[in-house]
Amino acid sequence: MDAMLEITGLTRRFGGIVALHNVDLTVREGTIHAVIGPNGSGKTTLFNVISGIYPPSDGEVRFLGRNVGGMSPEALAGMGLGRTFQNTRLFASMSVLETVLVVLYRGSIALTISAKAERRAREILEAVGLADLADAPVTGLPQGQRRLLEIAKVLALDPKLVLLDEPHGGLNHTETARLIEAVRKMKEQGITILLIEHEMEVVMQLADDITVLNFGERLAHGSPAEIQANEAVIEAYLGQSASGPQAAPAPTAKADETLLSVRNLSVRYGDIEAVRGIDLDVKNGEFVCLLGNNGAGKSTTLKALARMVPASGEISFEGEPLLSRRIEALVGMGIALVPERRRLFGGLSVVENLRIGAHGRSRHYVDEVQEEVLDLFPSLKRLQRSLAFSLSGGEQQMLAIGRALMSRPDLLMLDEPSLGLAPKLVEQVLGKLIEVNERGTSILLVEQNARMALAISHRAYVLSSGRIVASGSSEELANDERVRNAYLGIAA
Repeated sequence: MDAMLEITGLTRRFGGIVALHNVDLTVREGTIHAVIGPNGSGKTTLFNVISGIYPPSDGEVRFLGRNVGGMSPEALAGMGLGRTFQNTRLFASMSVLETVLVVLYRGSIALTISAKAERRAREILEAVGLADLADAPVTGLPQGQRRLLEIAKVLALDPKLVLLDEPHGGLNHTETARLIEAVRKMKEQGITILLIEHEMEVVMQLADDITVLNFGERLAHGSPAEIQANEAVIEAYLGQSASGPQAAPAPTAKADETLLSVRNLSVRYGDIEAVRGIDLDVKNGEFVCLLGNNGAGKSTTLKALARMVPASGEISFEGEPLLSRRIEALVGMGIALVPERRRLFGGLSVVENLRIGAHGRSRHYVDEVQEEVLDLFPSLKRLQRSLAFSLSGGEQQMLAIGRALMSRPDLLMLDEPSLGLAPKLVEQVLGKLIEVNERGTSILLVEQNARMALAISHRAYVLSSGRIVASGSSEELANDERVRNAYLGIAA
C-alpha cells in the first residue's frame, strides 16, 4: 500500500525543551495506525505538528506526497486531513443534525438547507450510529455519543486521513463497543486513521500498525503482537527492573489495623465515569501502591481521597468518614498529599517551602520538624537557603515530600513522584520513601514505574479503565502477567 503520511526526522522544540526528536513514521493508506507511549512521550505534540497547530523545528511532514510542515489547519482540512481532540468540542446550542450540517457548509451561514446536504448529514449520522438522535440537542448527549458526534463532524469534511486523539476517554463498555464499530466502518469506507489512545485494549483491537514513542523519540514500530512482546516497550510502560545494586529492600509492615478504608469509590467528571466502584485498604505502617496505564484512574483516586474532586462511596480514616470533611481538615486528621509535578513555590527558599507545610503550628513545633526533615534529606539541608526553582528535579521532588512530612502525617499519599526524573534519581527518591515508611508513616503511592514501585511496597492494586483488575502482595504481582496485560492491553 502507498504511504498516506510520511514523517521523517521530525523534531519539535519549545525553547530548550525537545518534545520530539528525529521521529520517523509512515502511515499506509487504508490502515489504522496507532501511536502509543507513556505520559510525556510526545504523542499530542506529534498530532499538533501533523495537523498544523505547530510547525516542525526540523524534519518533514508529507501528506499525499506534499510537504505540509507549517501549513495551517484550515489548509490541511481542505486537503482531506481531519482531526478530533481529547476534549469534545461541540456547539452547545445546536442539534446533532445541525452540528454536522455546519461542518458540511464549512461554517458558512445557509439561509436554507439543501436536501442534498441534509441527506448527506443523515448518512454520516447513520454511519456512526446516531441517526435516531438527529434532532436531539447536543447538550443532552452522554459522553459516548458526544465522542461519536465528534467523529461525525470529521466525516463531514470528507477526509482522506483522520487523526483520532484519545477517542475512548471515559467511555463505558457499551460505548467502547460502538466507538470500535464506528472506527472500523471508517476504515471500510477507505479512510486512513492515525490514532492516539491510552486504552490499550482498544488499540490492540483496532490497529494494523503501532508506533511507540518514549521521551519524544521513536522506541518501536510493529504489529500489535510484536509491540506486546517487545521488551523495550514493556520496560517503557512498567519501568526498569529494580533488581540492580541500587534497589532498596522492601520494608516490613508494622501493624494489621486498617488506617484507610475505601469502599465503592466512584468519581465522575460530568458524564465521564473516571473511577468505578473501587475498594482498597491501607493498614497502619503499610506501603501500598496504585498501578495502571495512562488514564486508568490512579491520580483521580488520590484526588478523591484528598477531597480535591467530588466522589461517591465510603472513605474512612482511622474509622472517621472523610467524604463529609473539608479538604483543609485532612491535614489535621493526619493525611498529607504530594501532588503530581510537585507544586512548589519557586520564588521561595527551601526552608520557606518546608515551613508552609506546617502552617498554623507553633514555632517550636515547626523548628523541631524542620530539623527532622532536613536530616532525612541531607541535600536539602545543604541547599536550605536556595530558591526552589533553582533546584534539580530530584531535589524539588524531595522538597515536595519534605513539605508534606512537616505535618507529621500518619498517611502520606504521593502522585507520580518519579515523573520527569532520571532513573538514578528515581531510585534515590523512592529509596527515601522506604525510610519514611520505616519511621512509621503509612504510604499510598501512585507511580508510573511499576517495577520499582512493586520492589519497595508491601501490596499493590492494579487499575484499568477506572476499575481494579488485580490486587495482592507486591511480591506476587511482580510476576503476575495481569500487570503487564493491564498496561499493554492483552486480553485475560
